[in-house]
Amino acid sequence: MTRTVITTENAPTLAAPLSQGIRKGPVLQVSGQLPLDPDTGQVVGITVTEQTAQALRNVVAVLTAGGASLQDVA
Repeated sequence: MTRTVITTENAPTLAAPLSQGIRKGPVLQVSGQLPLDPDTGQVVGITVTEQTAQALRNVVAVLTAGGASLQDVA
């Protein structure tokens, strides 16, 4: 089965050697996301609500880059 690395500029990249996402066949695995702004690399917001919203925006960006959406999450 082909393994495809998924990357997007709409989610932050980390210094650690981790992929934002990996697709193997019909399965898309998305790495955990931090509440970082993809443009600046800085933490967004000071509250749990703000940071959670940013982390989820980053997850959605990786899903989108992999051809999926939140409706595809199991």
